[in-house]
Amino acid sequence: MKTIGIIIIAILFGSCTKKIEVTSIDQIPGKWNWEATCGGYIDTCLLSSKSSYASIEFTSDGNYIEKHNDTIYLQTNYSVIKYDVNFGTLLLNNSNISRPVAVVNNRLVISRGDLQDSYMKVK
Repeated sequence: MKTIGIIIIAILFGSCTKKIEVTSIDQIPGKWNWEATCGGYIDTCLLSSKSSYASIEFTSDGNYIEKHNDTIYLQTNYSVIKYDVNFGTLLLNNSNISRPVAVVNNRLVISRGDLQDSYMKVK
């Protein structure tokens, strides 16, 4: 009986943490959780944690909402110029920011100079 309980818990946990497969830049709309920022002068990584986390939401009607620790950091309209299936440029309208973006290994990678932010899609 104990074994069945463990199996049921594992199945429930597995279904709650199912990854969303992302294979194209066309799949940007949705919510993305920040995982890490890597690069820079010393080529190191800063990882997401319980005390330092962020998310980006790309709505289907063109809104970009970036939150740091649940506080809105930037909210504007966005568009993506697509170069091919996996690469493009993210344009943030009100802030005149353009950043290279890519879908690599099921993650969204946004470049900021010599830094690379990686995000996992959650919805």
